[in-house]
Amino acid sequence: MADKDKYAVAEDEGKEIMRIATEYFRQQTGGNEEETNRMLNGLANLVQKDGIRLVHLGNTLFLVMVKGKRMVEVHTMAVDESVSSLAKNFVMLVNYLKGIGVRVAYTYADDNRYEMVAKRSRLPFQKRQVTMPEDGKTYTAYYLEL
Repeated sequence: MADKDKYAVAEDEGKEIMRIATEYFRQQTGGNEEETNRMLNGLANLVQKDGIRLVHLGNTLFLVMVKGKRMVEVHTMAVDESVSSLAKNFVMLVNYLKGIGVRVAYTYADDNRYEMVAKRSRLPFQKRQVTMPEDGKTYTAYYLEL
């Protein structure tokens, strides 16, 4: 592939990532553009740090943060994804994480959306209730040993 073509592919990928992140944050803020832009800027600053990456699969962005040796925390930003396609994207993410030497991946949520993803993906998630010190709220944590 010529350098010019590689640049065009990278530019298209960047535009798609920006589209997904913008739509996701709009949904989260109820369409508040000022808050959406604040969140986008926060994400842009976050992914510039060492050990933090965005992985784009389908209409899903996975924010992957290194939390220890061979351990990552994953946050999901998805738009227009069915449970089936989100589960498929999770399986692809797990394969990617295995390929880079990750042994444990986890995420958490205060709703049951990952419950269906876990069932559809047939990944061996383990669950437990955790209380986060940042906000004192109880979440369901989903762990995967890869």
